Formats: sequence, structure tokens, C-alpha cells
Amino acid sequence: MTDLAKLQQAIDEVRSQRGFTKDPVRIFTLLNEEIGEVARELKKDWSPNYGPLEPAKLAEELVDCLVALCALASAHGIDLESAVESKFFGKDGERKWASAANPVVDP
Repeated sequence: MTDLAKLQQAIDEVRSQRGFTKDPVRIFTLLNEEIGEVARELKKDWSPNYGPLEPAKLAEELVDCLVALCALASAHGIDLESAVESKFFGKDGERKWASAANPVVDP
């Protein structure tokens, strides 16, 4: 996999060009704000008090989360691609997952 590493680097370069913060605490705050915006969009899927869920709007909010997550990783010198390969596909791949034997049933 090399696409995530390239994407993370490109995001870092564009954020620098745009003069965005590199302070990890500020980036984390922005990430949390964006996660809230994802929640706001998802709420439309089940709450009758809002309009219908718009996948395009949800996609935009998810992108904002990904950009902030990449920025936070870059601020700490973390290569997300290597970290995902090591943690998710490595360590987590060796674990026994109870959910694999008993899949969660979504409503």
C-alpha cells in the first residue's frame, strides 16, 4: 500500500500552502468538531426532526475528518499507512474477535 502515504503527504503539503495550523491540540479540536458534523449528518438517517440524509454531505464531513486525522498524524511524525498495516492488519489480525463468532446484528 502506498496510496495512503501519498495522500497523507499531499494533505500535509496543501494544508501548509493554505496556512493551516500544525499545532496538534488545535488539530485535535478541529477533528472533534468534524466528528460532530458527521454525527449531525448521520442523525438525519434516523431522526424525523431533520431532512433526509444526504450521502454527498456526509462524504464531505468524512473527508474533513480524514484530513484532520492525517494532519494530526503528520504533526507527530506518524506514517498512518505503516501504522494501519502494523496495528489493524498486524496486531489486531492476530487477536481472537468475539464479534467474528457472534456478528453484531444492526437494527
